[in-house]
Amino acid sequence: MDYPHFEVSRLGAGMLVAIVAIIHVAIAHLAVGAGLFLALAHTIATRRNDRLMLDFLRRYSLFLVLVPFVAGAVTGVGIWVTIGLASPPSTSALIHLFVWGWAIEWVFFIVEIVAGYIYYYGWGRLTPERHTAVAWIYFVGAFMSLFIINGIVTFMLTPGDWQPPAEAVGVSAQLAFWKALFNPSFWPSLFLRTISCLAFAGISVAVVANFVRDYTREQRHRIINFGSYWLAPFGLMVPFAVWYFATLPEDSRRFAMGGAIAMTLFMAFGLVSSLYIGGYAYFGLIRQKRYINRETSLLLLAVAFVATGAMEFVREGVRKPYLIHGYMYSNGVIATPAWRERLSKEGILAHARFAWPADMTLEQVNALPLHEKGKYVFNAQCRHCHEPGGPNAIEPLINNASRELVTHMTAELNRIKSFMPPFVGTPEEMRALVEYQLYVANPKEYRPPATQPADVAMAFSTGN
Repeated sequence: MDYPHFEVSRLGAGMLVAIVAIIHVAIAHLAVGAGLFLALAHTIATRRNDRLMLDFLRRYSLFLVLVPFVAGAVTGVGIWVTIGLASPPSTSALIHLFVWGWAIEWVFFIVEIVAGYIYYYGWGRLTPERHTAVAWIYFVGAFMSLFIINGIVTFMLTPGDWQPPAEAVGVSAQLAFWKALFNPSFWPSLFLRTISCLAFAGISVAVVANFVRDYTREQRHRIINFGSYWLAPFGLMVPFAVWYFATLPEDSRRFAMGGAIAMTLFMAFGLVSSLYIGGYAYFGLIRQKRYINRETSLLLLAVAFVATGAMEFVREGVRKPYLIHGYMYSNGVIATPAWRERLSKEGILAHARFAWPADMTLEQVNALPLHEKGKYVFNAQCRHCHEPGGPNAIEPLINNASRELVTHMTAELNRIKSFMPPFVGTPEEMRALVEYQLYVANPKEYRPPATQPADVAMAFSTGN
C-alpha cells in the first residue's frame, strides 16, 4: 500500500495505462505477424525466384524497422513506466513471480530485434539461404516473446490453483512459476493473439503495397492477394473467444455476458469487427480476388485496431474487482481476510503514506474536517480507477443521493456492485470517505453532518 500515488488529472492513471497498452498490443501483434509473413513469403519467393515479391519484402522490412520496431519499443517502455506508476503493488508482484520469465522474454526480444535489423540490412549482402534463415529466426524470437508475455498477462485474470508464496505449503518456487505461466486461459489466449497477429500482418501488407508508387495496379493486386490469406483466420476469433471465456472465473464471464453492460458492448464490438474482417478477407479477397485501394486498407487497419482494443478492454475489465484475480484488488489492497482485518483495525491511511501530503503527519490528517480527510482515503483506495472530473468520476454517480444512501453504498459496495473491491479501513475513515463523496458531488450545497450516521457503525458491527 505504501507507494507514491500517480495522479493524471482529468484522465486518470488507469486510462493512461489503457491507451498506451492498447497501442502497444496492436503494434506488437503486427510485429509478430509480420515475422511469419516475412519468413514464409521469403521462403516461397526465393524458391520461385519471384522478383516482385522479393522487392516488396525489402520495402516491407523497411516499414517494419521504421514503424513497429520504433513505436513498439517506445510504447513498450511506456507500459513499464505507466504500470509502475499507476499500480506499483501489482507490478512488483508480477516482477517477483515472473522474474525469470521476464528475463527469458527479453532474450527472445533481443533475438527478434537483432534478427529484424540483420534481415533488413542483409539485402544484397546475405545469401538467399542465410537471408531466409534470418527471417525465420526473427519470427521465432517474436513469437516466443509473445508466448511468454501471454502467460504473464493471462495469469492476472486466471491464476488457477496458483497460491501466493506466503500461503503455498510444500510448493517449490519453480512449480509455482510454471503453474502461474501455464494458467487456464493460456492456450486459448495464445491462439486468439496469434490470429490477431496474422490479421495485422495481412492488412499491413495491403497498406504498404498501396503506398509504393513504383508498382502498377496489377503488381499491387498480386501482393495484396498473397497477404490476404493472413486475414482469413480472423473469422476463427469467435470459436476461440468462446473457448477463452469458458476458462474464465464465473464472475468474469458474468460481467462479459451482461453483468457489466460496458464489457458486453465492447465484447460485441470486438467479435463483430473480427467477423467483418474475416468475412471480407475470405469472400472478397480470397474467393473474388478483389483489389484493395489505399483508403480501404487503412479502414481495415482501423477496424482491426478497434477489434483488438475492444477485446483488450474486455480482458482488463472482467478482471475486476481484482488486478490479480483472487489475490490483489484493483486498488492494490491484498485480498486476504487477514490483511483486510488489519486495515480495518489500523486504518487504510496508516498504510498509505503517500495518499496524504508529505508535509503533514497522520495525526494532522486525522484532525482534518471529515470531507478533507476523506480525500486522502479516496486517494488510497478509490482513485486508482475513479478520477474526479475524469473517467469513472464519482460526481455523477453520487448526484443528489442522501447521506444515508451513500453511506450504505460505501459500506456494501462489493455486494451492490460485484466488480468493486470492498471498503477497508476504520469506521471513521468510511465516514470521511462518505463526506468527501458528498462534498465532491455538490460542493456548494455540502453541509457537514451533526452526528455519525448509524449505518457506519452498523456496517462494521456486522463484520464488513
